[in-house]
Amino acid sequence: MKPFSNVLGALSQKDSLTVEETADRDSAQGNGWPRRYAGPLLGMLVIVVTGMAYSFFWPVLIYHAANWMIPDDLWNTYRASEYIVWQGAGQIYNNPAAFQTFPGIAVILTPIAKLAGVLNLSASTSIQILHPTTWFILGPVELVLGSLLLFPLDKLAQLLSISSRRRAALVIAESILIWPALALWGHPEDPLALALGIYGLIAVLDGAWFRTGIWFGLAIAVQPLVILIAPLLIALVPLKRWLMIGLEMLIPSVALLLPPLIQEWGPSTRILLQQPNYLQYNHATPWASLAPILKQSHVETVRTLKYVKLANGEHRSIEVVSTAHFQAVLAAGPGRIIVILVACLLGVLVKMRQVSTAKLLWLAALALSLRCEFEPVMVPYYLLPGLALALVVASTKRSSDFFVVCVAAGTCTVLSYLHLNAWIYYFAMSCPLFVALAWAWPRRNALAPLVTPDVQDSLALP
Repeated sequence: MKPFSNVLGALSQKDSLTVEETADRDSAQGNGWPRRYAGPLLGMLVIVVTGMAYSFFWPVLIYHAANWMIPDDLWNTYRASEYIVWQGAGQIYNNPAAFQTFPGIAVILTPIAKLAGVLNLSASTSIQILHPTTWFILGPVELVLGSLLLFPLDKLAQLLSISSRRRAALVIAESILIWPALALWGHPEDPLALALGIYGLIAVLDGAWFRTGIWFGLAIAVQPLVILIAPLLIALVPLKRWLMIGLEMLIPSVALLLPPLIQEWGPSTRILLQQPNYLQYNHATPWASLAPILKQSHVETVRTLKYVKLANGEHRSIEVVSTAHFQAVLAAGPGRIIVILVACLLGVLVKMRQVSTAKLLWLAALALSLRCEFEPVMVPYYLLPGLALALVVASTKRSSDFFVVCVAAGTCTVLSYLHLNAWIYYFAMSCPLFVALAWAWPRRNALAPLVTPDVQDSLALP
């Protein structure tokens, strides 16, 4: 069976090269890897520098505080990495760290946890520390891991024959979109999983079925949200390859999940299936009224450390006892099952009808964005995967359309941080999101049409 790249060349009116062929051509012309990916490299550097600068200097300049601004969620992931280093991989879902995703990102960060232990560096995992020295290595690594998404996005831009100037604008827009998920939220697993999933998508377009399963298997092990785009791509894989690719996609996650499932079946399955989300910190949507309640809202007496300034000008941490109201904890798992079913329907659509490469990416953006529409409790960085792909597709269109999508994506992201009534918040977030998707709808002639494997097998190529 011929790879998709050959079929594209036979069906299109003009020859189109695969990404690998383009890379070989550029190398022959003297365009090395650093030059071809200068944009993503520069974007990564900017994300790392500005992210660390924000962490160190924002509290001092804005709040006149002595602490560093470090996302709490990242410490939860790091705590799971420490458990793995301590030979406690089976306990990662049964500890106060509230680790909820698949173990891939925790495994990736284990060298940092090991190095921090050897160097006796401090971390804000058990108690809050103003200046945890582990951040000197954990911070840059987290920012680099998340910004790796810029590279496969740029590869997609090359595949769509986007000009160098537009690719530069795309890198700027994507860097701005990625930055909050890393610097504010500390979740490198979402952009990293999307990056691995995009490489799987590129492998499908080149007919490299083995690489497709490997890339998607790694992506799911890091963050299973990429399951939403898996049906779209599996629809383009020959039926006889489904079993092999399915096994490749499952093996990494199964291998990493076996220890916690064997040692702590109850807590592990409860976390993985229910996916608890917290109204206390995030944003309720209308779906919250239908979501299962895992923990009712309640009032507790809490002890906290408060950093105060004394009369002599010195600063000191004191213990403060107060009462706090904690809102309900909801299960996000059932709502996400609905999105998976919708993604499967989109896969059936791709299987039955011819779609262009740009439309395939648009459908992937739609599937990832629909997650936000069915979440009972919304977190702003959930918007990143869908908007990132929508920007790539929009870059194939006119400058005015690309500008509209950029503005809509930025507006959607900003509004997602507002704490509003559930219905008002839902529409404030959803309207610019759908504007971005609508304006990103690709042109009719965006690349040659992809074909389903059944049609591909019947083609007689010259």
